[in-house]
Amino acid sequence: AVFRESGSYCEKGGKNLYQSSRLLLERRIALLYGAESLPMAALDLVMKEMCAIRGFRRFDGSDFYMHCVDVANFLISYGITDRDAIVGALLHDMIEDVPGYTEEGLAVLFGEKPARYVSLVSKKPDCDYHDPAVLTGYLDEISADVYAAAIKTADRMHNMSTLFEAGIEKRYRKAIETETYFIPFFKQCRKRYPRYESLFQAAKTHIQPLIFEIKSHYADYCELSRLRERNEADQCADL
Repeated sequence: AVFRESGSYCEKGGKNLYQSSRLLLERRIALLYGAESLPMAALDLVMKEMCAIRGFRRFDGSDFYMHCVDVANFLISYGITDRDAIVGALLHDMIEDVPGYTEEGLAVLFGEKPARYVSLVSKKPDCDYHDPAVLTGYLDEISADVYAAAIKTADRMHNMSTLFEAGIEKRYRKAIETETYFIPFFKQCRKRYPRYESLFQAAKTHIQPLIFEIKSHYADYCELSRLRERNEADQCADL
C-alpha cells in the first residue's frame, strides 16, 4: 500500500530500500575508515541537516539525505574509497542547499580537500546555469579534479535514475541538459582519469536509455496535448 502522512515518505517498500542503502553505507564506512571516522561524522551531519522533518525531501517525499547516501555508495561500488572523496560525496549539497554552510566552515569540520570538492560541485547563486557558457565552464572546472568529477558524475546518475517522480516538463529539461552537457563531460572524464573509467562509462551507459525514454514520453505527451487542443477547438467551433 502507498500512503503519505504530513508529506513524509510512507511507502513501505521504498522506505525499507532506503533504510538498507543507509545501513550498507554505515557498514562500509565502519569497515573502511572506522566507526568514529570523518566519513561517519559526515553521514551523521547530513542525516541531521537534510532530513524530511526539516523540509528536505526528494520528489517521492523521502529524506533528501538518502540522495547523498546513494551518491557515496555509488563511488564505493565503483572503487573510489578515498576518505575525503566519500566525505565530499556525503556533503556535496550542503553549501548549495543548507543555509549557513560554507567551504570555510566545512574545511574546519572536515578538512580542506572535501570542502573544496563540495565547493566545486556547488552552483553559485549569482550564476545563470541556463547559459550554455556558464554550465560548460562549471563542468570544465569540476573535470579538472578527479574526485569532484566523480562526485558530480554519481550525483547526475542518481538524479536521473530518480527523475521519474518529477513532472514531465522538468524531466524533459533535465534529459536535454544531460544529453547536451553531461554525456560529453562523462566522456572527457573517462579519458582523463582511466583508473576510474568504469564509473564514467557506467554513467553514460546508465543514463542514455533514460534520456531516450524521457524524450519518447515527452514526444507522446506533446502529440496528445496537440490532439486535445485541436479537439477542444473543434468542439468550440460546433457550438
